[in-house]
Amino acid sequence: MLFDFHAHLDMLTETELTTALTEAKKAQINSILSCSTSFASNEKNLELAQKYLQIKPAVGLYPLDALELNELELDKAFYFFEGKIKNASAIGEVGLDFKYSKKTEEQKKQEQIFRKFISLSKKYSKPLIIHSRFAQKRALEILEEEKAEKVIMHSFCESLKLMEKARTLNYFVSCGPAILSNEQMQKNISLFGTQNLVFETDSPMRFDKEKVFPQKIAEIAEKVSSLTKTPLSEIHSLQEKAFNALFK
Repeated sequence: MLFDFHAHLDMLTETELTTALTEAKKAQINSILSCSTSFASNEKNLELAQKYLQIKPAVGLYPLDALELNELELDKAFYFFEGKIKNASAIGEVGLDFKYSKKTEEQKKQEQIFRKFISLSKKYSKPLIIHSRFAQKRALEILEEEKAEKVIMHSFCESLKLMEKARTLNYFVSCGPAILSNEQMQKNISLFGTQNLVFETDSPMRFDKEKVFPQKIAEIAEKVSSLTKTPLSEIHSLQEKAFNALFK
């Protein structure tokens, strides 16, 4: 059994979504984590999860979107999350994005909001799905400081050292379609192995100029099986074990 641990199904058209869910089922993908980035996507993902059993909704705010909110707006946002958390499977995607936030005060504000999301995760025992572009090391430091317990590091296969650090904290690292062609990521995965590794598509991101859909997980699983010399049946079992550890 396989899973897509990070997608954005709210961004699909109705036709795309229907086809994607059908094809995912054929590819033995049992559940898809649909992450939220804005208030509109939070509402949409919660709505989709009520309609489709395959969809597991994550509530949260993209770091750069959260940065735009003032204190009153942030208070309202977290009031919203408190009210919806019982219907959510996870909190995400949340975290840090320092690519476009060069100023110290902007980074500090991101970190403060990130800590609030970690606190929410611990309060309700919900897994965190972490965005950490240009801030992977700092994100891990904060997660460790705050004693976060259930964590998926989204798109986190660029640094073997940080992947291994995440695993020592008992966090899961996620690899996506880039593993199919990126030689450095392939090398990292072959050395990292399959423990604490999960798969994602970030659908509907583009790969080779085409939109990716959750059924791509089957191809990612086959590639990891080849890179790590692990039977595909064991890959399936490990993914199910990871899902149960995070969501059961």
